[in-house]
Amino acid sequence: MKKVMVICLLVAFAGISITMPASARQKDSNAITDELNSELEKNKVFLPGEFKDVKASLKNMIEKGADKDDLKNVLTDLKDKGVKGEDLKNSVDSMNDLVNQGEDPKEAGNIVSQAAHQAQAAGLKGKDLAAKVHEAIKQRKAKREQLKKEKKAQKMEEKKIKETKKEKGKAKGKK
Repeated sequence: MKKVMVICLLVAFAGISITMPASARQKDSNAITDELNSELEKNKVFLPGEFKDVKASLKNMIEKGADKDDLKNVLTDLKDKGVKGEDLKNSVDSMNDLVNQGEDPKEAGNIVSQAAHQAQAAGLKGKDLAAKVHEAIKQRKAKREQLKKEKKAQKMEEKKIKETKKEKGKAKGKK
């Protein structure tokens, strides 16, 4: 009877400890986004209240492993290039979508920053620049999907070859 109680307590404790890191990560992401907001407002990158439109996406990316400084650099790049308001929100949301699809947050940030730099070098600003950022992310998503399909097809081919070899082995054994 004591063993059953001990096991129940261990299972209950394990359940509590498993859920705690998620809430701790959420608490950390809130603190980090608040800190990021303060830094960006202090550096006059964002006006007070302007950050709220991108906070949810940034919070999600932080929970998925994004670094605060990397996000700060991406946001600063976009703002320095004249991306603001809905265009900024859409660019950050697109980056978040890419991270949600499994892209490394740092790589997603690099894609956004690189697209912004290329667009600016081509003389684009504001909406046009944001459109180029969105297009770069869209292309990366398509590339990831293509790689995923190719990997799946390769696994199917390997499975087919393995089954064929197995069948040949059985056929030899019957002779």
